[in-house]
Amino acid sequence: MDMSPKSSDGEKKDGLLVETDPMEVVASSSLLGKRKVESPTSDCSDDDEDAEDSDPNWDKDSFDGREYHSSEDQQDYLNDEDFERRSRFYKRTVVETKGFFKPSEDFPTYILAGIVTVWDLEAEVHPGVTCRQFLADMACMCLAKFNRRKEKNVKFENVLRANFHPKGSRTKYYITFAARETDSPDAPLVEYQAKATRYGGETFPILCRPTVQ
Repeated sequence: MDMSPKSSDGEKKDGLLVETDPMEVVASSSLLGKRKVESPTSDCSDDDEDAEDSDPNWDKDSFDGREYHSSEDQQDYLNDEDFERRSRFYKRTVVETKGFFKPSEDFPTYILAGIVTVWDLEAEVHPGVTCRQFLADMACMCLAKFNRRKEKNVKFENVLRANFHPKGSRTKYYITFAARETDSPDAPLVEYQAKATRYGGETFPILCRPTVQ
């Protein structure tokens, strides 16, 4: 039985189902696809390289300083011990990984609110654009900003997995991708994380960093 979490048609908040933007969650339907290498639709370069970068929210992680304490979890689990155990494990994992978690059979079958996995990386988001390419474009925007800020030259390789959090008209993406930290094609692959928000058809980079093992 597939026990990996799946999103409902909306988001449940404070006990109520809140509709999410279907255009932002179109890629969430089925089991995680194969990790096929696909190029992003852009070249991962910084289109505004020479402009002054004054974004004060860049590299600010909303999970910093957060901890999960089961004693503070007041959700009503309807006397379902298995669902409670799985839900508490999911919540702890989300906080400990800062949203960049891998799917787990120990998560609840359905996640009614919160961060969920992008299941099919090969699904079309737009005509001719797969979910993998859509995510790669967002990751490249974050990586370009990281390279400029850190004076690095990290090269994007491919998307490994991604999670997303639909909330009203905004969707936040947590993208894990492979990269090379030098121009050499023989350089080892390094796992990186990118976080961005989609709103009004635009991407707003939040952070980019090597994955902390």
